[in-house]
Amino acid sequence: MKYKRIVFELFIVVFLLMSTSTLLWSGEPGDLIKKIVLKDISLEEGEDLEERKQELWREISNSLDFEEIAKRVMGKYWKERSSEEKKEFIGLFINNVKGACMRKTGPSFGEEIISLGEKQNNRYARVHIGLLKRTVEEVSADFRLIKKDGEWKICDLIYQGVSLVHNYRSQIYSFLAKSSYEELVKELKHRQR
Repeated sequence: MKYKRIVFELFIVVFLLMSTSTLLWSGEPGDLIKKIVLKDISLEEGEDLEERKQELWREISNSLDFEEIAKRVMGKYWKERSSEEKKEFIGLFINNVKGACMRKTGPSFGEEIISLGEKQNNRYARVHIGLLKRTVEEVSADFRLIKKDGEWKICDLIYQGVSLVHNYRSQIYSFLAKSSYEELVKELKHRQR
């Protein structure tokens, strides 16, 4: 009888560890997201802020599928674009996102992951994380990933209910409802100055 109780208690402990430990819970997509979210962005004494931001951008941008994000951002207008226009838009979009990231200082996400859940099929994955910020405020983020050539890449981020893709798409749709694609390109180029 005593052994049954010990086995039962061990089972409960293992179950609780598995359901709360981010290290035991996640697969490849979850590991990628943990690496990004838990990235130490603090500066060492004497370290150059701009140089550190550039280094972080290089590390994080490798995890993003900019072609897929740009395609989703353009939505119905993507098919209308030539191959050259698509390449140009992807480049402009990358620079726009980079500019937005480089203007920010401090942690973009939370200080500590308090929960992590992952759903995936052959080609797509969704990683939901709960984060605890320095202010002891809980926030959440959903990362959408796509698998291409055997590698997981982020194709959307929903942070506190706001989707990166939908946010940019609504801006582009609003702009294109009043103006041309050529004017959109001019505007994106102008923002990069």
